[in-house]
Amino acid sequence: MKPSVLTIVLAVMFLSAGSNLLAEDYSFPDVQLTLASDNGTNAPVGHRDYMLSYEDESSPKKYLDWLWKDPVNLFTRPAFWGGPQWVIFGLEAGTTAALFPADTPFRDFSQDIRSSRSDSILKPIDYWYGNYPLAFYGAGMFASGLAFHNEKLADSGFLSLESIGYATVLDVAIKELTQRERPRSTQNQYNFHGPGGSVSGSSSFVSGDTIAAFAFASSVSEVWKNPWVTWPLYALAGAVAAERTQVNAHWLSDVVGAAFLGHAVGKTIVRMHYHRDSEVRLTPYVADHAVGLQLTCEF
Repeated sequence: MKPSVLTIVLAVMFLSAGSNLLAEDYSFPDVQLTLASDNGTNAPVGHRDYMLSYEDESSPKKYLDWLWKDPVNLFTRPAFWGGPQWVIFGLEAGTTAALFPADTPFRDFSQDIRSSRSDSILKPIDYWYGNYPLAFYGAGMFASGLAFHNEKLADSGFLSLESIGYATVLDVAIKELTQRERPRSTQNQYNFHGPGGSVSGSSSFVSGDTIAAFAFASSVSEVWKNPWVTWPLYALAGAVAAERTQVNAHWLSDVVGAAFLGHAVGKTIVRMHYHRDSEVRLTPYVADHAVGLQLTCEF
């Protein structure tokens, strides 16, 4: 696997960057009733579900604001969840737990179908789409955005770096709490030693490579909203997860749980600034010679 797919993705992002969209172009997910006029001065007021608010700043100085507020808002975000968010969390946690009984059969199946050909495809993907290369890609986007005065590109790079970093912090914390044996070192998928326990090598739950890959894919995709960016990035992240199970480094539930968490971290980080959840907005419209209602649906 050569880095050609990533090259195509990055090229699409650079071409798309010509639209010069700013983070302020997006609004929060709710039904809003506001006055609007032709000159656009009556903007809808958004509702923030985060602990700390952000300065209305478009210069590079905003990244200093994001740098210390984003981790606070990310890790306190569950305190602001409503019913739908808790339902999603429960479904994802339940799905991960429900896969525990399938871990050993899936490991055996994965090892049975493993071949030199599959290794030659999946291992290079994990190499080029692992933690350190992803951080390099994010830093490159950030530096390029600053150099070419493209805010969206710089935002994407910065937010992807944050997503990878905070996803890795979450991964390390979960590993320390669970201390799960890896499939190559035990036949028992329920072998968790818990906090302070000792494992052979490092803890298996969750997969660090997978959580970083999905955090990067979700954050970059959420900024660009371009299928030529989204599908290749998620496909590569899925290939990383497949590689980790095929080389017997992780159980199936390790990579599925990591995918859920990485996806959530990347989406949450971006939506602190690019508020792109589905929105239905009913807006009274006031113009010089007309009065009416404007219904706007965004997905």
